[in-house]
Amino acid sequence: MADSWYGLGMVEPCDCHDDHPIPESQREAERLAASIERAVSRETGGGVRNLRVEIHDDEVLLTGRCSTYYTKQVAQHAAMVLSGDAGLTNCIEVT
Repeated sequence: MADSWYGLGMVEPCDCHDDHPIPESQREAERLAASIERAVSRETGGGVRNLRVEIHDDEVLLTGRCSTYYTKQVAQHAAMVLSGDAGLTNCIEVT
């Protein structure tokens, strides 16, 4: 399974964050957050309700709700691929 992860398509990082994944401006932070939201939604098949991605300094925060721990894990993996050197806190609730 070289090109997939547990049957899901691999998340490829975009070129805009290769060298400096930690955003240096508010606009870059908003772009990165939107990219992470799209990747999480795509990889989980929309399985995270009320998904929200916040970026503060060098930290990415995921919040929302999902029905399985697997979905939470997939969401985290998708976000990690794009967040680069930024820390990641996964506060998605499994309900």
